[in-house]
Amino acid sequence: MLGKNSRLYNSILNVGTTAMATLFTMLLSVVVRAFLNRNLGTNYVGLTGILTSVITSLSITDLGIDSVFIYLLYKPMADRNTDEIGKLMVLFKRVYMWIGTFFLLLGVICVPFLKYLVGAQAMRIPNIYLIFFLYLLNTGISYFFAAYRVILNADQKYYIIARITFLTTFVTNFLQIIGLLLIKSFVLYVILLLLSTIATNLIIGSVSIKRYGLRKLPRERINNIKFENDETIPTLIHNIIGGISNKLGVIFVNSSDNIMLANFETLRIVGMYSNYLMITNGVSSLLSKMIASVTASVGNLGSEGNEGKNLTTFVKLTTIINFLVIMAVIPMSLFFGTFINIWVGGKNILPVVPTILITLNCLLAVIRYPALTFIDAFGLQWIQRWKSIVESAVNVGVALILLIVFKMGLNGVLLGTLCSNLLVVNWYEPFLVLREVCGRRYRQYLAEVIPAFALFIGAVLFSLGVLMSGVIGISLWRSLVVIVISEVILLTIVYFVFRNSLGMELITSIFGRFFKRRTV
Repeated sequence: MLGKNSRLYNSILNVGTTAMATLFTMLLSVVVRAFLNRNLGTNYVGLTGILTSVITSLSITDLGIDSVFIYLLYKPMADRNTDEIGKLMVLFKRVYMWIGTFFLLLGVICVPFLKYLVGAQAMRIPNIYLIFFLYLLNTGISYFFAAYRVILNADQKYYIIARITFLTTFVTNFLQIIGLLLIKSFVLYVILLLLSTIATNLIIGSVSIKRYGLRKLPRERINNIKFENDETIPTLIHNIIGGISNKLGVIFVNSSDNIMLANFETLRIVGMYSNYLMITNGVSSLLSKMIASVTASVGNLGSEGNEGKNLTTFVKLTTIINFLVIMAVIPMSLFFGTFINIWVGGKNILPVVPTILITLNCLLAVIRYPALTFIDAFGLQWIQRWKSIVESAVNVGVALILLIVFKMGLNGVLLGTLCSNLLVVNWYEPFLVLREVCGRRYRQYLAEVIPAFALFIGAVLFSLGVLMSGVIGISLWRSLVVIVISEVILLTIVYFVFRNSLGMELITSIFGRFFKRRTV
């Protein structure tokens, strides 16, 4: 039976709800972006990408500690130790308050240097400083409510966050479309985004307070609180230091691209690239949130200390993600041009080479998720504290050389990200998980992933060949026919390659339980 409080049940509920909410949110965002592009132009699309990157860079102040807090909550949540949970929440709320305040102050300090962050073209857009402040508040205000998200996540109730976020986003997107049609004001567009963030956080905070009785939190000063586990504060400090390193890597890899392009390319190129990123980010966000929604279950599993079970779960997650990525590579790469043409017009279509590089970077980012999930769930941030510094150095260093010396523009930036993924993160993170929590069982892991990598390479080469041949063009029906035929062939190959894998066994088991449950 699939009990309502079981780890598997909570994981399935989190994954299912998150997947549906993220999918519909992504579709709404695509519609809103189309209205933004058609009513205000590509420059404003580029501006959203640049400002999002700048604000993400400033958010280094959160130190990546949300996963650390969730990790600290696993045991008291499993033991239903309300006293310890209350003490931890006091700590979390105070730390997040400091972080939010520092983040906002850092944003204000950056105002005189804004032109160096967003580029000369962006500075010519009306009300640029007001728009920057609105984006700053939109991110900063979430820190003051972050503790309420943490406790829901640690309790395997991520689906509550997903539902609330979807509802507020739906209303906001509807109002943004009306505003773009009637008023055509980018300032109004961002104000609605800010109001949505406020509403989302207030509702999540209210739900958490009511669900966990957080109105009765102890009022002691943090330095007077005595935690049951003497390692709570040392663990927090160590993982915050590791989190700083991880955050630096995320910033330089995910946020530096648009900032570098803003200074070496036109705002229009940034806008075109942002359209492609919106699609890949939508796909990767969907898979990321599905995996993140089971992090609490993995952390709960970790408390058992069973290395064999840890390995089995890690391999299952890896196989499932590899399967999904393989099936997404061909349709995403082949359908880019057709979709962009229908969505924002043919003049926004990028050439074949950057299209393939964007697809590859998305693929390499997504296949990291199982390892990142285990790193968060087992509190391994401190151990990998140097990894992200090396990652960011490789990414920015290679990109700048290709931009300045070889004048490669967008391709140079994309190759910088590709090199940092291949040379640093995509091998090290699984190695760390296998070494620390899976008993160093490398051979079994490699037996599962090597066939997947071979299929990755084959799928990418096939997509490149089709795009270079011009057989698709921007025809919707040609694209669909080629994609369907390709997916049928690929699905057949994937089935025979993965039919005996642990991931396929898990999928079969889940479907079997659901069908059995419905027939009882």
